[in-house]
Amino acid sequence: MVTQSGQGEQMGAGEQQDARQGPGQKTPRWTHEMLMNMDRRFIFVVIAIAVAAPLIFPLNLPVRSSREAEAYFNEMEKLQPGDEIIFSFDYEPDTMAELDPMSVATLRHAFRKDVRVLAQTTYAGGVGIAERILRQVAQEYDKVYGEDYVFFGYNPDYSATILRMGESIRSNYPTDHYHAPTDGIPLMKGVDCYDDIELLVTVTASALAEYWIIWAGGKYKQRIIAGNTAIQAVLIYPYYQAGQLAGFLGGLKGAAEYEKLIGVSGAGLLGMDAQSVAHLAIVCFIILGNIGFLIQKSRTKQTGGPRDSRQGG
Repeated sequence: MVTQSGQGEQMGAGEQQDARQGPGQKTPRWTHEMLMNMDRRFIFVVIAIAVAAPLIFPLNLPVRSSREAEAYFNEMEKLQPGDEIIFSFDYEPDTMAELDPMSVATLRHAFRKDVRVLAQTTYAGGVGIAERILRQVAQEYDKVYGEDYVFFGYNPDYSATILRMGESIRSNYPTDHYHAPTDGIPLMKGVDCYDDIELLVTVTASALAEYWIIWAGGKYKQRIIAGNTAIQAVLIYPYYQAGQLAGFLGGLKGAAEYEKLIGVSGAGLLGMDAQSVAHLAIVCFIILGNIGFLIQKSRTKQTGGPRDSRQGG
């Protein structure tokens, strides 16, 4: 299209198409323009509904267990009543949504089997998380503090903590989190190092699982399972393949798989419902956007498209 000299604006692609179709003919732009330029507020509302609805009305979508989750479950299932495990809350509030379901499910499994729990955290922000979850699950199974579980609290030197617990847990933690001498806690009678612990569980959002494997597992031969964020699970997998890690859970999906295996529905299965529906909504938006693009491309070909300036007049 040739413009008159002095005019600084060019016709848009839509106006050129209308001009080519002649007077009285309008282009039904909505078929592709609405799909390609969808109001983001509409997208946000749809995603919000996709996330919230399954949480309010659970869909109970099927969950297939992975080998890693089954190995994690089997290690917990081997435990006998009266056995002791160390449970380390190695995460803070920023990853609670992904890791809390693992912690809750693991403690439910342990208390259901009358396994005694020695809990701790290597993060200052993990103290409140540990206290809340321990209190919640202990109440569900009528467990008594000091007899069925104990919480040592936070020790800032994680590397020395992991190593010292191999020599003496009571020396590493002279008192529990509530300042009670560990020597006087009934659960601690006959329990003082990794040799007295059947299994170590770490739920973490960082490389702490690797440190437990290297120091507690490598030096003291402690059997270990781990719960990890989805992104961290990739780094943990080689340890599982090498047999240094007995089992692990990866992300919210791992938590959902474990809940399915123990037969107790929780935040993991609910979260996977919400996550799956939200992902489906996102995929639908991507498909609609591509449909709009293909329609526009097809119409451009039919109308000849913008004239190439390299062609002669």
